[in-house]
Amino acid sequence: MKYRVVFEFQSEDGAMSDVYNYSDEQQARDKFDELRDSLEHAVDPATSKITDEPDTYSVVNREAGIMGYVRLLEG
Repeated sequence: MKYRVVFEFQSEDGAMSDVYNYSDEQQARDKFDELRDSLEHAVDPATSKITDEPDTYSVVNREAGIMGYVRLLEG
C-alpha cells in the first residue's frame, strides 16, 4: 500500500506546498506528525480555528492571514 502526505501553508508573506510519497505507513505517519507540529507552532491556538483528526490537521487564522493543512492519504 502507498501513503501520501500532502502539506500546504499560506500566509501574507507567501505560500508553500509539498507532497511526500511513502510505501511505509510509519514513515508517512512520522512525516505527518512533523508537519503537524510545524503548523501548531505557526499559529496562536486561542485565535485560530483548528481541525485535529487522525489523518488531517488544519489551521486557519483569518486575522493573521494564515491557512495551512497536512493530510495523510492511503492508496
